[in-house]
Amino acid sequence: FDSEEKRLTWLYSYSWFSFLPLFSPGSIVAVVTDLSQYYATGESFSRMWSPFMHHRAILSVFLTLGLLDVLSVLSRWKRISSIVCCVLLIGSFTCQYKFHFALNKLTKAEYWKEEPWMNDTRALISLVPKNGSVATQQNLVPHLSHRKEIYLVYPRQHDIKEMPCGQSLCWWLDFPGKPDYLVVDTRPNQWLTQILEINENWLSAISNMEKVGKITLEKQVGNAKMYRIEK
Repeated sequence: FDSEEKRLTWLYSYSWFSFLPLFSPGSIVAVVTDLSQYYATGESFSRMWSPFMHHRAILSVFLTLGLLDVLSVLSRWKRISSIVCCVLLIGSFTCQYKFHFALNKLTKAEYWKEEPWMNDTRALISLVPKNGSVATQQNLVPHLSHRKEIYLVYPRQHDIKEMPCGQSLCWWLDFPGKPDYLVVDTRPNQWLTQILEINENWLSAISNMEKVGKITLEKQVGNAKMYRIEK
């Protein structure tokens, strides 16, 4: 409990279940065992302390089983069980609102809003040859994953002899395999989780690849672009 991220992990995890799994010894042991592998290793693994990282996903299993364990005991008293169920519902809705958890987004008008870039991206994806292998950014991978070959691109810096950015060390898009096409979204203000880098470096990488002739623009719908990768 010596850092805010650790405390938030306990708070967010248990508050969703109205703290009832705390009364399940087996669940407590499982949760402590899971968290200790990240906490006991010290600052070198501090990035894994956050309650928002994927490392916390396994806690949902332990907490749910702990809740069921407690409810099975309380089921002997019907009146108490009914009260506890009401507390669980009220607690879960309160947590969604208070802590802005994922389901809270369903109540936001922005969540349901169709933005122009979404339609542009869908339109471009429909133009990608069905049998072509594709390299694309992280948030577009699920929309193209039905293909036999789909590759995730990683923005990286490399020494490039043509110096497309005015110096030898320039941004570039790395990807495994030998895909036929590169599908990217060049709109501004994309999230880091979508392109794995800041927008400026992302756009610079695409521009550098164009300048040296590594990619050739074939189709464009708004800011969504499909390039043929020269081999």
